Amino acid sequence: MLSKEEVRAGFLGAPEGKASGKSAELVRRLERYRDAKRIFVGPTARLQQVRINALTDGKELLVPAPGLKEGFYLLAPYEIPFKHLAYAVGYKGLAQYGRRVAVEELCSGPVGLLITDCLAVDPEGFFVGEGKGFFDLAVAILAELHGLSPEAEAYGLGEQEQILAQQIEHGAWDVRFNGFITPEGIAQRNSGAQADRRVLWDLLPPKRIRKITPLWKLNMYNKDALAAMEETGQ
Repeated sequence: MLSKEEVRAGFLGAPEGKASGKSAELVRRLERYRDAKRIFVGPTARLQQVRINALTDGKELLVPAPGLKEGFYLLAPYEIPFKHLAYAVGYKGLAQYGRRVAVEELCSGPVGLLITDCLAVDPEGFFVGEGKGFFDLAVAILAELHGLSPEAEAYGLGEQEQILAQQIEHGAWDVRFNGFITPEGIAQRNSGAQADRRVLWDLLPPKRIRKITPLWKLNMYNKDALAAMEETGQ
């Protein structure tokens, strides 16, 4: 079994390409994509065409803010001029064309599909990113806030050479992809939805909770709810 450090040593520094049009089209063929009214797509350049497609296909697009510090931005379909889409779905365009979503709002439009990229993925669908854990954390936050549909699935997108023959070590936080999409097709299909994931508070340092707005608010809600239960003797 490979450690995450071993995998990162082999892949970090490799140029980040843009997803081929074929990969982006394969995303469109997913049942969860067709059914979803709102999808989550990572902010990297590789996923730009997937984000553009989502808006042109009439989907609401949820994109994480840098480092999840400000939570999530929501871009609405058909409201952005086509010639501005490429800029609007990038980090610089989010603040101009998107809207920061309040924590309380996330449950009003559950995400049906999550798309991200990674450095490498193993045969079981566990993957290695750059080591910051923002995708795993974003999925947990959305799930805990009822911001994922019961059938929500997560897919990775990349190249065939990113699929490893050996298993990668994984922990309680780690999301397992339901599939990994390459220009050649969907390389993996794993069952299971993501909506039952939760934030593992015991594994989060207080400093990180304070830095990430949705985490801090969710933590405050949990404390208030616990205090209310104690007052009523429940």
